[in-house]
Amino acid sequence: MQILGRALRSRSEPPATTVAAVESSQFESAVAPLYAALVRRLVLVLGNTDEAQDIAQDAYLQAFRAWERFNGPDVRAWLYTIALRLAFNQIRRRRRWIAAIRRVDPKPWRDPADPDLWAALEDLDPRTRSALLLNVVDGYTQVEIGEMLSVPVGTVSSWISRGRARLREALTPSTDGPNGRA
Repeated sequence: MQILGRALRSRSEPPATTVAAVESSQFESAVAPLYAALVRRLVLVLGNTDEAQDIAQDAYLQAFRAWERFNGPDVRAWLYTIALRLAFNQIRRRRRWIAAIRRVDPKPWRDPADPDLWAALEDLDPRTRSALLLNVVDGYTQVEIGEMLSVPVGTVSSWISRGRARLREALTPSTDGPNGRA
C-alpha cells in the first residue's frame, strides 16, 4: 500500500527539484531585466557603485527566498522595496560606524556626465532622493511610493516637493542682472 501511495504521489506531484527549477526560472525571467536599473537607483541612494551592487545582490537573494510568497501585481515595486530598505539600513550602519570612529564622511561618488546634478542629488536626504527618483525616473505614483516605503502619501508628496525645490535651487544659475533677473 505504501508503494502504491508513493507511485501515485510521484505521478500527481512533480518532483521537488522540478518545482524548484520552475520557480527559479520564473523568478529569473521576472526579475533579471530589472537588475541594471535597480543598481543605478541604488548608486544614487548609496553614492557608491560597489555598495549598490552588493545591496542589489542581497535584495535579489531575499526576493528569491520569498518568491513563493510573492503574490503582488508589480514585481519591480516589490524588488525595489526590498532593495531600498536594505539600502536605508546600510546608510544607518554607515553613519553609526562613522560616528563610532569619528571619521570624516567618505568622499561622495559623482558622475562626470553632469556633476552639478549629481552633487545636488547627493545633498538630498536619501529618502527624499529615493522618492523623487522613483517618481520622476521610474514613473511610480506617490501612492505606490508610499506603499513601497511604508509611509503616508502626504510624506511622499512632501519629500518629492522638497526634493524638486532643492534641485531647482541648486541647479538654477545665479543671475547678476537688476532685481536679480537676467
